[in-house]
Amino acid sequence: MICLECSCAIGGKAIESHLHDVHKEEQFRIDHTNLKQALIDLQVKESFSLAKLPFNCAQIEGLHVTSDAYLCDICQHIRGTLPSIQKHHLTAHSQSPRPISWTKVTAQQLHHHNNTPYFRVNPHNIPADNNDVATQFFLSHNKNREKAVANYDISKIDPRHVSTWLKATKWHILIAPYDHQHLLSLVSKPTKAEKELENLGIAVNAYTRKADQVIDTLSHLALCIINSPESQ
Repeated sequence: MICLECSCAIGGKAIESHLHDVHKEEQFRIDHTNLKQALIDLQVKESFSLAKLPFNCAQIEGLHVTSDAYLCDICQHIRGTLPSIQKHHLTAHSQSPRPISWTKVTAQQLHHHNNTPYFRVNPHNIPADNNDVATQFFLSHNKNREKAVANYDISKIDPRHVSTWLKATKWHILIAPYDHQHLLSLVSKPTKAEKELENLGIAVNAYTRKADQVIDTLSHLALCIINSPESQ
C-alpha cells in the first residue's frame, strides 16, 4: 500500500507500526480487525520486486517522484544525484572511460526515506483542467472578489482601526468590502449540532504542528508577532 502523506510504499504488516511511529501525532484510531480484513481483501503484499516492473513503466500515483535522477548507460543503474551516479561509475565501472555527459531520467522509489533503489518511469504530463464546474466556480468567485476589492473606497476605512499588523498584511483591505459579521460566522467554532465538524479542531492542531516543523520561516513569523507593537 502507499502512504499518501509520506509518498512511500508499505507492506501489509508494517502499516500499523508506520501509523504509530511516523504519524503518531495524527491520533489515528485503528480498527485492527477491519484493517487486517481489508489487507486480505486487497491482497496487499509484504514486499514487491522491482524486476516485475516493465522497462520505463508509467509513473505510479502516490509514490515520491524525481525528475533529476541519473541513469548509468552501462548497467542501467539509477542514482538520485549527479555526484552519486559519478561515484557509482567510479566504483562499478572503473575500467570504463568516464562519460562526458550523464543521462537524466524521471524515477521513483518504493520508499525514498529508506533509500530504496530507483526505477525509471514515464512521468504524468497532465495539463490542469480549468473546464470543470468546480474550477470555473472558484475562478469566477475570485474574479468577483478582486473586483469588489478594487472598486472599494479605501477612504471609508477608519485609520484608527487599522493596527500595525493589519498594515503589514493588508488583510483589512481584502475584507473591507464584505459583511464582517458574515465573515466571522464562517470561521466561528462549530456548534455541538455540527457533529461532522467535531474533529476539526484536532485536525487543525495536527496540521499546525506539522507546519511548525516544515516551514523554515515560521520562527521568524513568531518573532514578528512578539516584537510587534500589538503584543506590547
